[in-house]
Amino acid sequence: MSIEASKDAGSIYMALADRLRSAIQSGQYRPGDLIGSEHELARAESISRMTVRRASELLVNEGYLERRPGKGLYVCHRPASAVGLIQVIAGNLTWEPCLQVARGVQTAARERGVQVQLYDAHGDEELDMQVMRELPKGPAKGAVIISTHSSAFNEAMFGLKTSGFPFVLVDQRLHDIEVPSVVSDNYDGGHQVARLLVENGHRRIAFIGDLVASTVQDRLDGLRDGLGDAGLPFDRGLVCDLVVDQDRLGDWSSRVESAFSQLMSQSNPPTAVFCSCDAVARSVYRAAGKLGVRIPEDVSVVGFDDDPLAEWLTPALTSVRQPFREMGRRAVELLGARLADPNKEIEHSVLPVELISRASVSRPGKNANSSGGKS
Repeated sequence: MSIEASKDAGSIYMALADRLRSAIQSGQYRPGDLIGSEHELARAESISRMTVRRASELLVNEGYLERRPGKGLYVCHRPASAVGLIQVIAGNLTWEPCLQVARGVQTAARERGVQVQLYDAHGDEELDMQVMRELPKGPAKGAVIISTHSSAFNEAMFGLKTSGFPFVLVDQRLHDIEVPSVVSDNYDGGHQVARLLVENGHRRIAFIGDLVASTVQDRLDGLRDGLGDAGLPFDRGLVCDLVVDQDRLGDWSSRVESAFSQLMSQSNPPTAVFCSCDAVARSVYRAAGKLGVRIPEDVSVVGFDDDPLAEWLTPALTSVRQPFREMGRRAVELLGARLADPNKEIEHSVLPVELISRASVSRPGKNANSSGGKS
């Protein structure tokens, strides 16, 4: 019976990957052996070529196979288990923060003589979760995992923790279980944004973001407390939760544009909008253009992350810079400590952020209604 006929569609590629991995580990295939082309494997197993591609991509990322253009899939000459190996799990490397964290990991690992394998789920959350569940079976000694901030992700973390597999979580600190983590100071970032906007005369400040993420909630908390420290009220009616728990790696632009449109259609609209990340801010820019709302003349906009594109927007975007590469480096340090001493006390690193002021923030226009608090 073929693998396709005996497994549910969602696990077909994993069944093939498990069988090939076992064959390599047992010596059935030796370093340098040709496994075959993806087309040949698909025909032999009576499955789709895309299924074979997913299985082979997993084994390439794990270090078992290598692709040779025009020839096929070969067993790696240097077995992954023979070197110090850690894996980086990223939900989608088209997200700039993921890419920067991964580069930080690679730099720190290279300095320590550690091999790194990078796995990119390409926005497929189901695949991302499956790869994490399979980590204890693979050759990696540990992993750096970049959070996707979803309930499914948290469940996968619980399972991985229970297995005893060593890993460090980046961009999230779990509160229900203790695992090493690295985050930036999101709360302080939000507090800095509040201070900047208040200093520029803003009183009605809106927030647009995905509040399922604890890091984003921390940014909102910082904004709230910053306004409170200035003696200004915090208006929950100006908080727009994008509600994207089931679509963490998808396109949020339509939701952002709808939220911004609703904010600006109020009788007393906000004079400033704090966006949970720069990707949200870019969608706000597009929405503002469609509505004929000028930035910063009609509304000031602040982002978070300081993506490279922030300074290329028109006007250039004010944003809170996260130290993504340093977060990756620190994650390698924490993972190395766990591998050296599994009983070592679990550490949580919080790295400082920096507010980068650009042209997207100015004082409210002459017609702006700033009666939401004292001046």
